[in-house]
Amino acid sequence: MKISRIDLFDDAVFNAWHAAASEGVGAGRHDPPLYSAAQSAVAYRATDGPYDYELYGAVVDGEIVGTVRVELPKHDNRTLADIEVAVVPAHRRRGIGSALFEHVAERVAELGRTSILGVVNQPIGADEVPGYAFASKFGLTRRNVEMRRILPLPLPEGLLDRLEAKAAAKVGGYRLHAWSGACPEEYAEQYANLKSLLMSEAPNGEMDYEPEVWDVARLRADEKKTEAQGRDLLTVIAVAPGGEIAGHTQLALTREGESRVYQWDTLVLPEHRGHRLGLALKVANLRALVAGYPGRSGVETWNAVQNGPMVSVNLELGFREVERYEEWQRG
Repeated sequence: MKISRIDLFDDAVFNAWHAAASEGVGAGRHDPPLYSAAQSAVAYRATDGPYDYELYGAVVDGEIVGTVRVELPKHDNRTLADIEVAVVPAHRRRGIGSALFEHVAERVAELGRTSILGVVNQPIGADEVPGYAFASKFGLTRRNVEMRRILPLPLPEGLLDRLEAKAAAKVGGYRLHAWSGACPEEYAEQYANLKSLLMSEAPNGEMDYEPEVWDVARLRADEKKTEAQGRDLLTVIAVAPGGEIAGHTQLALTREGESRVYQWDTLVLPEHRGHRLGLALKVANLRALVAGYPGRSGVETWNAVQNGPMVSVNLELGFREVERYEEWQRG
């Protein structure tokens, strides 16, 4: 076995790496949400994004049988390395995953990264997955648990009408404003600031993770990447009576080739809570989705198990649990 760094710009090698990574990451899971090779290439090759990426592959007889993706934050969390180790199922229990982890652990230490973050996915109702023992072996501990949920589409008739009326009774003087694609310039600075608050306002258990640094430049780079990936963004914000943004929600979907929709950030700032804005925002965005993108199969979301208010909103909408998403960290 040989471990080699993958050339991000060699399409043939990158595609072989991506196929092995997808097979390893997706094994034993319920319809796992995986980026396509083209979408992944856009993200990993971007030079103006907030992360640097390094990819490694374990090669046996000319075939990539194990992979690691290393994500290195550039503007915040500069002591952290987010890694994803995957081994093709037919090649497991041969020490390949351990060799990959040890190789990458040395590399991130060279880069001055003192903390490693990884994820273990646990399907609902399944036996304990091998990732638990693997993460524990290398000194990672469980720091946060999120639940992955799916909202099947189409929605039951009348559901959005009922929930919109329920939210409207408390929304008061707040108004909703929606857009598709890039954030309007008039809201860009406020919106970038709102996104920077997500990690400090949303529950994240015992993770050692700094608030992310967002500004308009990062916002525009993120929108550029999303456009290059062939995705549309549907965003709704709540504007307070004083004119400031009080909260937002965002859906992302691929224009062609994928029927699922991703629920990205949803956040209502603490001083504006208690007005059912979370429900109002999500209902408005789901209306835009249903009207503009018929035929989608469902919406996927992730919430920390301790985030009671947002979990409650999702249950009202009809989301159902499919998988535990556990964040493990060392350092």
